[in-house]
Amino acid sequence: MFQADLITSGDTVTIQMSGDLDALSAPSFHEILQQVATRSPKKLCLAMHGLSYISSAGVRGLVFARQKMGDDMEVVVEGANENVAETIRMTGLQHAITIRESFSA
Repeated sequence: MFQADLITSGDTVTIQMSGDLDALSAPSFHEILQQVATRSPKKLCLAMHGLSYISSAGVRGLVFARQKMGDDMEVVVEGANENVAETIRMTGLQHAITIRESFSA
């Protein structure tokens, strides 16, 4: 079961995710990204320490985040397990977002 929690700290919004980000959970992830966009943060950290799986629908959510947030905002994936990170890399999305083991605001 997918879960996401929003944490705001200054100009950074962190989405802590756990479970599976797949076709069933992608719509709720999309809604959360819409909420984040209204806050106009300078950085978006997608904390994936608890995320066990991401499907193509989840990756589309990451693409949406990159597009919705604009070029001025840094989008960082933090703590993704190797399978999740590899799925993101296979799409080439690592050229538009930053993938890190840990995040510093």
